[in-house]
Amino acid sequence: MNSRVDLLEGPIDSTLRKFALPLILSFVINMVYTWVDMYYVSRINTVSVAAAGVGEQILFFAFGLGIGFAVGTSIVVARRFGERDYEGATHTATQGFLLMFGFSMLITLLLYLTYPMILKLMNIEGETYTLAEKYLSAISWGMPFNFLIFQLNATVRSTGNSVFPMAILIFANILNIIISPFLIFGIGPFPRMEIFGAGLGTAIAEFIGFLVALILIQTGKSGLKLSFNDLKPDIKIIKRIVKLGIPASLQLLTISINRILISSITFSFGAEILTTYMLGLRMDLFVFMPIFAVGAAIEITTGQNLGAHKTDRVFKYYYSAIKQLSLLMAIFGVLVFFGGSLFAKIFTQDKQIIQNVAEYLRITAFSYIFFGIGIISVRVISGAGAYIRSLIIVAIILFFIQLPFAWGLSKHTFLDYNGIWVGILLSHISFALIGYLQMISGKWINVKV
Repeated sequence: MNSRVDLLEGPIDSTLRKFALPLILSFVINMVYTWVDMYYVSRINTVSVAAAGVGEQILFFAFGLGIGFAVGTSIVVARRFGERDYEGATHTATQGFLLMFGFSMLITLLLYLTYPMILKLMNIEGETYTLAEKYLSAISWGMPFNFLIFQLNATVRSTGNSVFPMAILIFANILNIIISPFLIFGIGPFPRMEIFGAGLGTAIAEFIGFLVALILIQTGKSGLKLSFNDLKPDIKIIKRIVKLGIPASLQLLTISINRILISSITFSFGAEILTTYMLGLRMDLFVFMPIFAVGAAIEITTGQNLGAHKTDRVFKYYYSAIKQLSLLMAIFGVLVFFGGSLFAKIFTQDKQIIQNVAEYLRITAFSYIFFGIGIISVRVISGAGAYIRSLIIVAIILFFIQLPFAWGLSKHTFLDYNGIWVGILLSHISFALIGYLQMISGKWINVKV
């Protein structure tokens, strides 16, 4: 699994594909991770689908509070690798892991104590509230290990090894697929736990996946070991990680808060429209996995090549990513536009919801290429260490464009709830334009990491 790709030499297009392909598979696998629970709970009832979707939005919010530290660690490690400072990379990786360990425990405790209040703030009521509470009470036990898996995978990935994270996610996902149905449906000696069992099965898979990842790393299987000989915190390194990590976390939090607010708007039209949004968003996110994966790859190529003083390759990787992703998103857009109802039928047999999801996807399918351009643009900027700049871009798009359009078009035009989906489309078009203009400005190039 020590399959490191040299990102500093070689042809741009093929090197990017070689590095990004395992990342794409990793991100898709991670998406399937959430689909497993959704598929199983959809066999219980439609309300469980909405409840699991709401639970995932809250988990994403909590995840965003700390995952920036993994991003901060990976940016510094990538820069050290570009500078050929391998000892500094190992030291940074170790300090980042210790920081994440402490933070993940703290944030999990806070989530466990506050998720009932969060559900009420989202205006989630009735059976949806009860089921979402059960799901969160179970899956939160695995949250620290999910944080730590992400931390380890992000660190290894920043060295140019994208195969190891893929292997770990495949292993954890297979565990979840095997374990969850026993707990959900009460197979064999296990009691029938339904949605609680879905969360518990995922938590168990995350715990085992973390243990395997850590063991493999410390036995040299990933190409980068953590050094636990000196557990004394290095304040200088931690400050550097936090400086990069806080804007990264805030960026994820803006996305999470935006989704929670969009969920609240959709729920104002009824549980049926909330379920529509959860299923439609799930399809969108599945399509976006290659975008997120190539974005993560671009972030690392940017860090390593800036460390090696090869700025020209940063721009070449950027345009290569835009070119290859746009072609892929065009194909996906056509497939989703015409096949949205087939996707919805995987999770529900409700004809009205199937029709609603198809309408949602026929609108958002036009946004895929624009979203890809926006993500790749901000990932170059953040890979250089200018995460505050990328944070501002994302916050403007989500809070000053997407939310106002979604609210206004749905509440004050003939579009009704479809106005929410149109608002999402318009925000993605704006994202592409603003991201590209900021990228070509070059103001992010000389940031010190």
